[in-house]
Amino acid sequence: MSICYSIVSALTACALLAGGAGYEAPDYLEEMVSAAVVCDWEAGLAAEAALRERNEQLGLQEAVISFEDLLLLSKIMYAEAGSVWLSDEWKMCVGEVVLNRVASPEFANTIRDVLEQPGQYYGKNNAYFDSLCPSERCVRLALRLLLGERVLCDPSVVFQANFVQGGGVHTTFVDGALGATYFCYSIRPEIYAFSGALR
Repeated sequence: MSICYSIVSALTACALLAGGAGYEAPDYLEEMVSAAVVCDWEAGLAAEAALRERNEQLGLQEAVISFEDLLLLSKIMYAEAGSVWLSDEWKMCVGEVVLNRVASPEFANTIRDVLEQPGQYYGKNNAYFDSLCPSERCVRLALRLLLGERVLCDPSVVFQANFVQGGGVHTTFVDGALGATYFCYSIRPEIYAFSGALR
């Protein structure tokens, strides 16, 4: 790390600790959102690194959202429910199923691995999905999910498709153009911490 950068970082930390006195700290999450909308990996990863460094300098214990997670989650939400007329709730349910899978012992442990499992979503090296940049709306909704907001609120909802599967339907959305999308339970609800009742 250069001496100049270290001095600037130290001054930034001091200004933040002293109340800022006219200093406005960079909003690194906002920088990550802007980068995700245009699929700018370099800018997104730089913002993530800067946020990690700032938190470390200030002794903050809050978790830092991964730019990769933000971009991939928003891309799958856009690919599966990106139509502008679909509700925020519908879009967030798509993302929540992915996060439920990440947390589930039945599936892979990262967003990337969940999306790239054979036969799931678009798989690995899918030209359409790889070239897709999400809408700002989907990025902001994905950020809300990664910050802990939930719509389905049931960790055993791990399937989403235009047909019923798994252990039964938790939530259904119907659209005149796209038909029905079903959000369904695992067939093994006993392995989850809790399982809500059908809505």
